[in-house]
Order: sequence, then C-alpha cells, then structure tokens
Amino acid sequence: MKRMRAPISALALALLLLGSTTNAAPATPTPQIAFAWAYAAGDYVRSTPAASGNVVYVGADDNALHAVNADTGERIWRYETGDNVTSSPVVASGVVYFGSWDGNVYALDAAQGKLRWRYATGGWVTGAPRLAGEVLFVTSYDGYVYALKAGDGTLLWRYRTAGPIEGGPAWGENVVFAASGDGYLYALDAARGTLRWRYWAAGPLMSTPAVAAGSVFAGLLDGQFLALDAVTGRLLWTFRGDAAFESSPAAAGGAVYVGADDGHLYALDARDGHTLWQYRAGSLVRSAPAVSNALVFFGSDDGYLYALDVKTGAPAWRYRTAGAIAAGPAVAGNKLYVGSTDRRLHAFALGSK
Repeated sequence: MKRMRAPISALALALLLLGSTTNAAPATPTPQIAFAWAYAAGDYVRSTPAASGNVVYVGADDNALHAVNADTGERIWRYETGDNVTSSPVVASGVVYFGSWDGNVYALDAAQGKLRWRYATGGWVTGAPRLAGEVLFVTSYDGYVYALKAGDGTLLWRYRTAGPIEGGPAWGENVVFAASGDGYLYALDAARGTLRWRYWAAGPLMSTPAVAAGSVFAGLLDGQFLALDAVTGRLLWTFRGDAAFESSPAAAGGAVYVGADDGHLYALDARDGHTLWQYRAGSLVRSAPAVSNALVFFGSDDGYLYALDVKTGAPAWRYRTAGAIAAGPAVAGNKLYVGSTDRRLHAFALGSK
C-alpha cells in the first residue's frame, strides 16, 4: 500500500529545477561529495536510513527492512514484514528497532536480522521510534503513544490521542512529545505516560516535532509552523508558510530548518521565527533535513538531493536520483545516505573541503 503525490508536470518541473534562494549569498565552494554506490531494494525507499558501524539499515515498500554493507552497498540481510516499512530504524546495543504498516513494532538482532520481539499496535507505524535508556517510545496511526521495554517489548504504558499519529515521538528532558492528526501537540511524562500539557494547534499535525534549547517545533498541514515552550506548552511564535508542512523539522545552531509543500526549505531563527533564508527546490519538500557541519541536506519530490550552506542557504551541491525523495537523508561518519522512489538507497562519500 502506497500513498504518493501525483507527479508535477514536465513543464513545471523544468521551470523549477533551477532552484532559487531568497536572502542567500552566492553559491559556496563545492564540497567534496562523491557517489559511492546504490543499493536496489524491491520497491520505493521512503525510510530515513540509520547507520551503525559498517552497516546501514533502511526500510522499503517491499515490506522489508534491509541491512546493507556501508562500504560496498551489498546486502547483508533482509527481514520481511507484512506491509510497507517507511519507519526509520533506530540501532542501539546490537538491536535495530523499527515499525511497519502492518501495525507491528519490531526488534531485530542487528547482526543477523533475527526477530527478538515484536509488539502489535492497532494501526500503521510510520514514524521512527525513539529510544531513551531502556525504554522505546513509539507512535501509531491508532492514535496511541506507546512506551515499551526495549529488552523484550513489554508495554509500560500507552496514551491515547484522538487522531492518527504519522510522525514519530520526540524526546525532551523526561518528556515525550507527539504531534497528532487531532490538532494537538502533546507533552507526556516519560515515566508514567501522563499528560503534562497539550497545545491546540487548530489543524492536523503529521510530522515528528523537533526539540532544542527549551522549545518544541512542529509544522501543520494548514501552513502554520509553531514554536512552543517545552515545559509549559506556551506559544512562543508562529510562522505562516504558503503550503502544508509535511517535513519534520531539524533544529541546530540557533536555527530551525523545515521543508514545505510549496517547494521551499525554510531556515527560521529559533528564537523568534523570522526567516533567515529560504531555498526553492523543484517540487514538494517532504524530506526531513539533516544538518552536518556547515551543510544542510534535504531531498525533494523533484528527485534531487540538495546540500546548502547552513548560514546563507547558498547551494553547494546536488545529486539527482530517478525518483522522488520523500524521506530525510542521513549522515553517519564520512557517509551520506538517502532513499528514493527509484527503489534505491544511494550512498556518498564525504570528504573535507
């Protein structure tokens, strides 16, 4: 089962592929980024990869989680579930955790891909789990936030919202944040699962919030982007975009980066929400950005993976895949990874400038 946007027209794509930056300096020197390999999965790759050691893990719409050699791009193992795997995996202590559209949360032996445990929710699990100590936090389309024992999958608590939860949970100081399709952003006590506060955003939230410097950031499908006080839930500021925010934000260095369905990546000041710069890609930006050193990486439905200067938004590099990039890229060590609807996981070697 797939949920994909209709492709934009060839004319519109041709006009937009040039890209543009508002409030940005001229292009920065090209960074040392070299194509390494592409791994062919059996269907769309709409999961953000996670790397640990010499292995990169990624889900695909062939219903499987794939473990791939990070140096060669060769398959190590493949574990099949009952439906699409768009959830981004989490790897820790020799275990890889992820969710599936079959409603299950899985814990596999990271080396061999053998099942350690699984836990059944009542809906699709599309967001990335969040591991904090010995507890795995998970969200589901059934509207629940779950806290599971990481060792054996035992349920510790669950909290019900009134709408589907597409994005994953976010972690604060002993607080779990979840954005629900019911229009509320929730802050839950991590130990007990009780409500600390909830904020009525007056519109559906479908992505994973970001937490940084005492604030929690989240985008809405109605084009609002919010910053709230992480302790009290008080509204700090609002940014109004021109289209839905499906992209999960990333906060780093006093800025918040988020993509929008109007084709822009926005860099906002984390303190007051004013626009630092914005860059226009060739189509929707649903991909969550990834910040590494002086660059912010993100993908677009135009098929390109972009690298921009974090301070100015100036374009530094781009690479075109043969499909839309709906999930975020990942940087691990000296490698950059991104999945595409061209059914491939693409890997790049990062060098020093």
